[in-house]
Parts: sequence; structure tokens; C-alpha cells
Amino acid sequence: MAVIFSSDLVLSAKRGGVFPLTHARIMYDNLVTDSTVIASAVAGFDSDAVQSYDTYDRWMPPSVPASLRIDFGSTKSLDYIFIASHNLGSTGAAFVTESSIDGVTWTPTNDEQIRADNNAIALLFENRPARYIRLRITSALATPKIGVIMAGLALQMQRPIYGGHTPITLSRETEIRPSTSEGGQWLGRSVVRRGYVGRYSWQHLTADWVREFFSPFIDRARFQPFGIAWRPGKFPTEAAYVWTDGDIRPSNMGIKDYMQVDMNVIGYDSGDI
Repeated sequence: MAVIFSSDLVLSAKRGGVFPLTHARIMYDNLVTDSTVIASAVAGFDSDAVQSYDTYDRWMPPSVPASLRIDFGSTKSLDYIFIASHNLGSTGAAFVTESSIDGVTWTPTNDEQIRADNNAIALLFENRPARYIRLRITSALATPKIGVIMAGLALQMQRPIYGGHTPITLSRETEIRPSTSEGGQWLGRSVVRRGYVGRYSWQHLTADWVREFFSPFIDRARFQPFGIAWRPGKFPTEAAYVWTDGDIRPSNMGIKDYMQVDMNVIGYDSGDI
């Protein structure tokens, strides 16, 4: 799981305010779901699979080099692209993401990437206007597959997360079914389900900020997964594709107008794609 920063990334006003990279980024605002996706694809692995939040269906190009273009329909503001449910790492794929206003002139959002694993990828860059984004896979050892692409404005959390946080990448949860003989001999075991579990907690959030910026995220998290990077500046490998296991409920702290909120999530394990 990785956060990739653009070389020209600076802090500017975005969704939630202007906060340093010690503060979490939550990537839920997603322009891709209502966009038009154009790409060549192998039968049964259509390009519109990347618009869904599910991690089962995936786009697979017939060959590499390959590209996938997403048209938002009009110019939008965005500062992140998020990729999950992919095998870009295990296929040794080199790729670059780009944006464009007119579909003719393209500007990279980040440097070309070659990932070592198949974990979620959060690409952060300076807020920019764009009607189109494009993923170009320039080379690969095998044909890659991608299940989820998101893009939009990341929510910048008003406060950082303090001590006591367990990074979700270190919080694996595996359901295992052991196999033994009638005589109690070990015969192996099978993995029924695997993933990650995590808890994110924030305190001293101002009530106005929660109502204006965090409440829309609460509404969306009831129905869809999202990307999260809890401290992207210091721990860029600890981003994840997650969903909540229940409603998110901020509460008053009893100190001025401050609020606090806890959020339990389940994370996607890239596994074998």
C-alpha cells in the first residue's frame, strides 16, 4: 500500500482545508463512477469495471503498452488518483497517470511508477483542473488487471492521529480452516478469508468543520469503500482501500465546541489476482 507524491506537490486549499501531510487523507469523492471510460479490453474484462467499487471485476488490456482514458464530461478539480484491486506489482508493470483539459495535451500527475506489490496506490498531487485522466501502462512482464480507479478531491483531516494507532497494514485478519486426520495429525490448512482491520480516531475536531466537511464523507461511507492514508508524509506505504463495519458517529467532547470520532474499517487484501 503506497502513497505517491508529485514532485511539485504543495499544500493548498482543498476539501477540508489546508493541512500538512501529517494529517490523514481520505479519498471518497470519486468522479470516475459517473464518467466515460475508454480502453481496449479482453472479453470479460471490460474497461468499465474500474468504475465499480467491487474488487472482483477487473479491466485487462489485450496487450501492453496499453492506456485507459476517463472522461469526466466537464472540467473538474482533483488532487488524487487511487488504484486498488490490481496486479501491477506482480506483473512488473511500469505506468504513469496523466491529466488533460482538452484530451490532446497531457500532463503527468506523478512520475512513472513500478510497484513492488499489488497493494493499494494513492497518487497525490497539486490541485488541478482536468476533464480527462489517463492511465498508461508502458511495459509489463505479463498482462496486468485493474479493478478500481478513483479520482477527485481528497478530504484533509483537520487534526492528525496521535499515539495508539495501529497501522492497518500491520493489522491482518485471516480466517483459517485447519485440516487434521481422525488421529489428530496435521494435514495442512486453508485460508477461508483474509483482509485487514483497522481503527482511526480523531479528537478536537471543531463542530463546524465536522458538519461542513466530515459529514458528507459519513454519508458516503455508509454505501461505498474509500481510500485512506493516515499519515502520508511520514508513512507513505500505509494507504489502504477500506470500508466501514458500521455507521460513523462523531460525539461532543465537552470541551468548547470540539468533537471526536472513531471509525472501524475492514481493508482489502490484494491477495492473488
